[in-house]
Amino acid sequence: MNKIINIINTILAAAIISASCFTSASCSKSVTEVREPACGGILDPEDWGDGGDTGAAPERGKVLTVDPDRSQLAAGAELSRDGTTVTLPHTETSVTISIDCDDELEVLPSDNPLVSVSPAPTGEINMFTVRKVLVAPGENPGPAAVKFHRKGMEHTYPDDIITLDLKPNPSTVSGEPVFGNGVYEYDFGRYIDNELGVFRIPEGKSIRVEFADGEDNWMTLAPSGDGQFRLLGGWRPNDPTADGRKQSGKVVIENTDGTSREEYTVSRRNFGLPVTWMHGIWWCKYNSMGNSRDFSDQILSSDDPAAKAGQTLFEYLTSCSAEEYYRLWGWAYIGDSGNGMKVVEQDGAAVMEGYKGGSKVNINKLDPHALSPAGYELPSLEDFNRIFDATGTVWVMWDGTHSLASPWEGHSEVKREQRRKNGIKVGSLTLSDLIYVAMSSPDFPEHEPVVWYGPGAQWNNEGILHYGHYNNILFSVYAPSGGGWYFGGSMGGLYLQKNGAGNNDTRILRFRKSDVEYIY
Repeated sequence: MNKIINIINTILAAAIISASCFTSASCSKSVTEVREPACGGILDPEDWGDGGDTGAAPERGKVLTVDPDRSQLAAGAELSRDGTTVTLPHTETSVTISIDCDDELEVLPSDNPLVSVSPAPTGEINMFTVRKVLVAPGENPGPAAVKFHRKGMEHTYPDDIITLDLKPNPSTVSGEPVFGNGVYEYDFGRYIDNELGVFRIPEGKSIRVEFADGEDNWMTLAPSGDGQFRLLGGWRPNDPTADGRKQSGKVVIENTDGTSREEYTVSRRNFGLPVTWMHGIWWCKYNSMGNSRDFSDQILSSDDPAAKAGQTLFEYLTSCSAEEYYRLWGWAYIGDSGNGMKVVEQDGAAVMEGYKGGSKVNINKLDPHALSPAGYELPSLEDFNRIFDATGTVWVMWDGTHSLASPWEGHSEVKREQRRKNGIKVGSLTLSDLIYVAMSSPDFPEHEPVVWYGPGAQWNNEGILHYGHYNNILFSVYAPSGGGWYFGGSMGGLYLQKNGAGNNDTRILRFRKSDVEYIY
């Protein structure tokens, strides 16, 4: 009997020792699992609010899923069979989802700019409103994870998520414009024309451009087959509003029945130089001034002094003051800097300010766009030939007409008028007999003449006085072969001659409008 009692006491003592071990700090290292009441499973947690990815993977038999019966999905939204993924269309969408979980969930802020998730206004637990903005053409957002935290728990579990599969826009855009990340406006921030981008839309969609009241229709869409539409920026000759203002329009894509409207704003800066047309070329009316590439240094079509006076440029040069004539007249260029030099007095002579020889660049051999503002270019030798290249000698010192050696579309006659300006002050000097010559086509009297003016070329330190006058104008001409044109002469005579000249010769810059597909 005593032996049995001793065995029982031994067993009881062992049980007491074992129980005390689970409450002793010395035995705590033997606890290898942490169990918290949840939707099921044993988890490796991460700290609440940490927001990082610990790489831990919970070992549980149940994950967060969307309850299809209690959720409200919009048209085009779909729920995967396992309830873990909600597919959302590219359009602006709002859905309400109910999460199947025994714990109350709190949603964490989304790191996807297209998506926002908040508790549903119903007040029911685990009901959330998911809002997604429009996915723009060219944007492929892919999946987005909506992360949740179990309320009242210390830890957040990295797999407590619902996945949103965000579908791309079936329309696309190529080129410079980008409308991604929920931003539906692209601003070029500069003047640009011709092709701005190419949109491609699927069947069942339509595309057009719209403008606010009072805005010019400066963009248009040109179909190019296979659902593609080229977005063209246009140009308006002598636009009185082309002062650098921001010019905007909307590209609208929608279903052919008028539903699912999408709007994308495109903007540019609207600049323009005064022009006149002759033999297929829109010639700039004025010589370049200052920084030849910078619109802000040029006379703009919004501030054309001759147009403001109700005159042609030829008439304006006749009537304007000597000071105004000097402002327009006294600019020339050398090399590829695009920095204009102005006529000044130096040691009793009229020279180009800052002139230095030794240039390694011949302007005529540069790319035609190298020195011009956006949308303009240096005229080619062939462009000049449409006005200058006559069958005989053209004496620009007299009025008259000449016939082109190669008529432009059958138009060969060019009318010339010349005038002289006197009393031009340059320091202590007074310059006289400065020539300006108007050339026009009698076949197109609706266009004002192209007027040539400017200081004679300087090719050494002696200044611009050659052959007894200041009128030996050298033109900048795009001619990679080295050709060019020149108001040359001797013994007081002045006539047109082909002359490409050298790197060290200063030239006036007179641009033309680059070809543009859309004129509005």
